[in-house]
Amino acid sequence: MDTANSTAPEKEQTIDAFIQLSQSLRWDHVPEATRVNVRRELLDYVGAAIAGRAAVGMPPWLKVLVDAGGRPDARVLGGPRVPAATAALCNGYFGHVLEFDDTHDDAALHAGSAAIPAALATAGLRGSVSGREFCEAVLLGIELTCRLGVATRLNLVEGGWIYTALMGHFGATLAAARLIDPRADALRNALGIVYCMASGNHQSTREGAPTKHVQPGFAASHAVTAALMGSAGLPGVKHPLTGEDGLSRVYLHDRFEPDRALRGLGTAWEFDRLSIKPYPSCRFTHPAISAALELRAKLGADLEKIQRVELLIGPQELDVVGRDAPEKRTPQTRVNAQFSVYWCVANVLAYGEVTPIQLAEEIPPSPKLAAWIAKISAAPFANANADQCVIGGCTIRAHGSFGVCEVTQSSAKGHPDNPLSDEELLVKFKANLRYAKVDDARASELAEAILSIDSLSDVLPLADAIAGVATA
Repeated sequence: MDTANSTAPEKEQTIDAFIQLSQSLRWDHVPEATRVNVRRELLDYVGAAIAGRAAVGMPPWLKVLVDAGGRPDARVLGGPRVPAATAALCNGYFGHVLEFDDTHDDAALHAGSAAIPAALATAGLRGSVSGREFCEAVLLGIELTCRLGVATRLNLVEGGWIYTALMGHFGATLAAARLIDPRADALRNALGIVYCMASGNHQSTREGAPTKHVQPGFAASHAVTAALMGSAGLPGVKHPLTGEDGLSRVYLHDRFEPDRALRGLGTAWEFDRLSIKPYPSCRFTHPAISAALELRAKLGADLEKIQRVELLIGPQELDVVGRDAPEKRTPQTRVNAQFSVYWCVANVLAYGEVTPIQLAEEIPPSPKLAAWIAKISAAPFANANADQCVIGGCTIRAHGSFGVCEVTQSSAKGHPDNPLSDEELLVKFKANLRYAKVDDARASELAEAILSIDSLSDVLPLADAIAGVATA
């Protein structure tokens, strides 16, 4: 008797619903506010990717893939045309390496860092894709990634997964398959195939290893492969999420809620709940950064009188970015610095900012920064919910001759309840391109083109322009 078949659910609710949404979605029917958010997301991702390419160059372990050659489907940022799966991997890494790309705070993941490079790669593979088609694919892919995240009640510490990559495999595959072959059977095959590739874990974060930032690239690359194979007829598993050995049981300890994944699908967009990051560090550090900036402004001339600083954060944040360990207090790698609330808050207190400049100049910490780090302690909120998956708030208390100064931050800057304005988004984009030695006039031209992407009859000239300005 085939036990797996006898116990398999009749339908895969989430996959079925997204396939139906993909069949019916038309850009003109998407609310204007959501369309604006898609354009803003694309602008933000491109800026982060160009800055990331400038920061890391073309490392040898990516160059070996680029040098392997193959069909010239899609362009690597600052590089040649390569097979679509290779382009997706490279550009997925560049877009995530500075930790400057979006997050969905309730899902605790980066949503666009796999879906967008997968869509760009498959647009190049196809040869001609309208701006509307491209935006539809990105919207669908990111929406699936976010909804899988918010429907998961297993937090990152318990699971040990990086949901950016794990959930991003499915979202990126939907985006890629929508452009390669939008037939329902091809989409279903692709999403069933990619479950066999789905991965992404936090060991890289624990060790401060560069592989942390490659994982969305792996998801984007696997998405292209799954979409191509699904279109060519390889049947995927029919129940990748809730089958007997599906994602829910095998990866998520049965703490996945399909009903939550589908709530309001097609009418309320989780895409609209994306946070655009103002600081190039793990989003778990951002409530503390926002609070520290407010504290700095309140103290003014008393800042130098601070004797010690207390941070109260959620238990998940404490484990990921606040453990009292050498790699957090004296980070020697970019990843460890980006995942240290001590390093981030110390930069605010020392310099009034956290930017890619500090990532280049304050690793390892200078004596000035180390002195600030030594004053900081972190502890969990009293009565905090250890099962909480969302990115929460922070209370910061500074003690000194002035007494005690306290600031509480519930929605860090960039959250949809505390968003970056259009002007702030453009300032961030220009600063990212300036980091890549692109002048403001050229950056403004590129921003204007990206923000009108849905009016383009073909996105490939724009994709080439983006890749071109990223040349180191």
